Amino acid sequence: MGEDAPDRPKVLVGVDGSSTAWAALDWAAAQADRRDLALVVVYALSVPLARTANTEVLRLPPSDMAVTHGELVLAEAAGHVRGHWPTGQVGTALALEKPAVALTLRAGPTDLIVVGSRGLGALGSAFLGSTSVRLAARAPCPVVVVHGTHGTSARTRPQRIVVGVDGSECSRRALSFALEQAAGAVDASLVVVNSIESPTPFAAQSLVAMSGQAPDRWPEHLARDLVADMIEQAGADTADNVDVSVVCTRQPPADALLTEGAEADLVVLGSRGRGGLRGLFLGSVSQSVLHRARVPVAVVPHHGVHEADTDDQA
Repeated sequence: MGEDAPDRPKVLVGVDGSSTAWAALDWAAAQADRRDLALVVVYALSVPLARTANTEVLRLPPSDMAVTHGELVLAEAAGHVRGHWPTGQVGTALALEKPAVALTLRAGPTDLIVVGSRGLGALGSAFLGSTSVRLAARAPCPVVVVHGTHGTSARTRPQRIVVGVDGSECSRRALSFALEQAAGAVDASLVVVNSIESPTPFAAQSLVAMSGQAPDRWPEHLARDLVADMIEQAGADTADNVDVSVVCTRQPPADALLTEGAEADLVVLGSRGRGGLRGLFLGSVSQSVLHRARVPVAVVPHHGVHEADTDDQA
């Protein structure tokens, strides 16, 4: 018998009936349609766990009202997708876990997760939803957080994309993801941002090559060489039909990305850069951009393996 074929990549989107979730649904459906992928719409019931007298842990059954409401939200979402993207494959899942856990458990390294910036019950525009932050930190695949509401003019097929790089492996993954997104759009442009405040590996041979330049210009030249090398390694052929430009700036990384990404259709960055605490927290730059951006933000993980947060499944 032959080996089982690997699962095809898919797009997962979390919905809860909020306006930002509808915006995320539109973005996810357009992405699945463009890439010819299945779309899975997930509604999480967040059913709690309970411990019995003999220490057995059980999940409490959801109420009939909660199940009925979840099914109605899923049916409405699936109907909306089929009405606007009729040729795509759409599935639904009514999950018992919390939203972040429900999406993470159903995702693989080649998938894409899309969520709204905040859902029902959020504390307003000053705070990003906990689901978005947890997913961006722990998901095994790229996570797109869509800011805005259903019916806004946000472009669901990104044309102008901004990506932050700092020489880390995580930012190389982010650059590859950004190139793939740009390659699938018409008249796409990609702005690669490197903050000279970011730690940059200054190889000895590079410093020798800079000997003819004024010392205060070394960081900019080295940063441009770094970005050019990263683009080549990420796949220069992918960028053939994409207008790629490089911005080297002395702004702090988050500020630089927000400045360049203010009018973008998508901002892309790694979950953590150089010096990040691997596997524990979302990087400070990523968190800052997620909280302050007003356009969709894609956070690409540093890892390629499934890391479900089992402690948070209650």
